[in-house]
Amino acid sequence: MRLRKHTPADYRDLALLAILWSGAFALTDLAVETMTPAWSVSIRMLVSAAVLAPFVMLNREPLPRTRKMWGWMTALALCGDLIPFFLLSWGITLIASGLSAILVGVMPLITLILARIFVPGEVLAATRIGGFAIGLIGLVIVVGPGALENSAVEGTPLLGEMLVLAAAFFFAMNAIIARRAPPAPLYSKACITTGLAGVIMLPLAWAEAPLDVDAITLQSWIAVIVLGALPVGYATVVYFRVIESAGPSFMAMTNYLVPVIALAIGAVFLDETITLHALIGLAVILGGIGLAELRRK
Repeated sequence: MRLRKHTPADYRDLALLAILWSGAFALTDLAVETMTPAWSVSIRMLVSAAVLAPFVMLNREPLPRTRKMWGWMTALALCGDLIPFFLLSWGITLIASGLSAILVGVMPLITLILARIFVPGEVLAATRIGGFAIGLIGLVIVVGPGALENSAVEGTPLLGEMLVLAAAFFFAMNAIIARRAPPAPLYSKACITTGLAGVIMLPLAWAEAPLDVDAITLQSWIAVIVLGALPVGYATVVYFRVIESAGPSFMAMTNYLVPVIALAIGAVFLDETITLHALIGLAVILGGIGLAELRRK
């Protein structure tokens, strides 16, 4: 039995998805300077739906007509947007960001196991398991050993670790749901899932604190709009396309690439230094991806 053969378009979309998600970190920092995290999530999701809606109409893509399909869309909105981002935001307030990046990095391994159970055709090959494990080691190298040392010194709360691991589980589960969901037009599916997430988050954001429009700076508005259009809106389209074409395990490898690309963005635009251990970690990550993609009978 052969592992699924991936096309050049799959690798292009994998890189594109990693780039789009990498830029979200800096934009999120700008957005939450004068806006609460809950409102930031809700607004960016609604912006995403508004940006994607014209493409749905231009392509004359139909909306779901059955309760079953709306159920699938709601599950994608909850497992892919609301629940994991809430858990991750909460967890990051309790533990070091470097440690959180490492913990979220187990998502590809969780996805691999879940895909083997729930997705027909996903092969739990030794090379794939080894490649994903090596990728996780590379991620630890990129983030740096100091992430674990600092968190230990600070007495990292167990709750924070559990919250971030739970977020990684929901991200992995969402990839499986996206693969098992009935076929639907890409723009329509992306528009509805992000729109549902934004609408569901609205009362939660309002319960936390009413939106103080006067206190929000132009910089935060621009950041949240760009977040909604690209790292959420267009990235959701690419996300569904990669899963449909290459499978959830392949898509999950973006978690190894995002920290590396985020470092590169920081070096280019923020004059941050790329360390030797980051370059070594990148080489290890690429080696792990290469091993995971080996074709064997």
